[in-house]
Amino acid sequence: MLRAFGFDNAAVLNGGWQKWQADGHPVSTSPARYPAATFNPQPRPDLFVGKDAVLAAIDDSHTCTINALGEALHKGDDKRYGRPGRVPGSVNIPAASLLAPETNRLLEPAAAAKHFAEAGSDKAERIITYCGGGIAATLDAFLLHQLGYEHIAVYDDSMSEWAKDESLPIETG
Repeated sequence: MLRAFGFDNAAVLNGGWQKWQADGHPVSTSPARYPAATFNPQPRPDLFVGKDAVLAAIDDSHTCTINALGEALHKGDDKRYGRPGRVPGSVNIPAASLLAPETNRLLEPAAAAKHFAEAGSDKAERIITYCGGGIAATLDAFLLHQLGYEHIAVYDDSMSEWAKDESLPIETG
């Protein structure tokens, strides 16, 4: 989200708060004081797309559409979002598969790159990630960015919109 508004100097706490505490890093409940600053947004609207862009990407051989939801949702075994299934032609790289379960840390770059390459994203000129509502998809997009991919967008409304719109195609299996 910060990148979408032109703020690139941000970091992710790899492993989360639990890992930070488990590693013995300092914590405090005291209020923090920072000098006032001005943020001048430089929006990058191309980092988010809507359903029309996703629909157009279905038959576009230059675009890889990645579903960041779990396998059961991707296959259509779960009706959580309404009509079960996925965006036709999308590949499945669950956001959870990009985390080491024992530490909750992001996979090492080579391991993450392997997941994306096996799904065919390394051959795509453009990548669109989606999930249920755009949250899990940002993890896939973040790692793709870290790996050097340049044309990545998140379908923010994701299956919360897609599955409810009967005019949009859906596939299962």
